Amino acid sequence: MLIDGRATLDAFHGLANELIVAGVHVLQLRDKQLDDRDLLIRARRLRELTAGTATLFVMNDRPDLAVLAEADGVHLGQEELSAKDARQIVGPEMLIGVSTHSIEQARQAVFDGADYLGLGPTFPSGTKRFEQFPGLDFLRQAAAEIALPAFAIGGITPENLAPVLATGIRRVAVGQAITAAANPAEAARGMLAAIVRQPA
Repeated sequence: MLIDGRATLDAFHGLANELIVAGVHVLQLRDKQLDDRDLLIRARRLRELTAGTATLFVMNDRPDLAVLAEADGVHLGQEELSAKDARQIVGPEMLIGVSTHSIEQARQAVFDGADYLGLGPTFPSGTKRFEQFPGLDFLRQAAAEIALPAFAIGGITPENLAPVLATGIRRVAVGQAITAAANPAEAARGMLAAIVRQPA
């Protein structure tokens, strides 16, 4: 589940806490607008909130802030450091995830030592623009070839969740489908339940 830093620290705290209580497995802090100090404040708050819970905290893009905030993991895009280089910053224990947009990129991320992959974009997203969409075919290809845990990313909503899960990918990363909902916690619980109900 991707969340931004929200307009205020209090708003961020409220949303994050609501999602943790709802049982979201992973919260990834992704915010391109906040300056480094405010982003680190949000990251440290998220660490406090997730400590002792079943929810993992992953920092987007920033291995340095992931270390400072003692995150469980860092997630990297194709424009950021490779998993191999990020490992030199975060050490041997922190999870490293990599967003991939083709089977070649997925193979390279595995070779570089990623712990998990993001696969997509599956559908057009409200948070990031892409010219091409690897779509469901890429998910099927990765499910058949890649053994690492993998998350389908990009424009996933309750309405299009079923065909995503039918590819064999059993994890999804969502953002606005939850955070823009009238009741984010209820929306999160609904998607989690739908994943559990989907036949393996």
